[in-house]
Amino acid sequence: MTATATATDRWLTCRVDKGMFSDERAVTYPAVGEVLVSVFVPADAVRGPQSGLGKVRVRVVRHESTTVAILPTDYGEPVAVADTDLSDAP
Repeated sequence: MTATATATDRWLTCRVDKGMFSDERAVTYPAVGEVLVSVFVPADAVRGPQSGLGKVRVRVVRHESTTVAILPTDYGEPVAVADTDLSDAP
């Protein structure tokens, strides 16, 4: 029997900062602690202040016991995330 991955759209808690341009934001995950990823994403994919704790819209893939968020970058940056950092609403 082969296990399949499922994908859903969710919101990931992260640190949000201004981007280099007005239509982008820098998001860092996790919001506190050792940084796993810091990328630029479109501003319309982010909820929260321009600087501080916020959320970014991600595509979540679960396979067995691993949860991976695909960030809305040009290349779909993947990052392993904790389920407690995900929510259905911004």
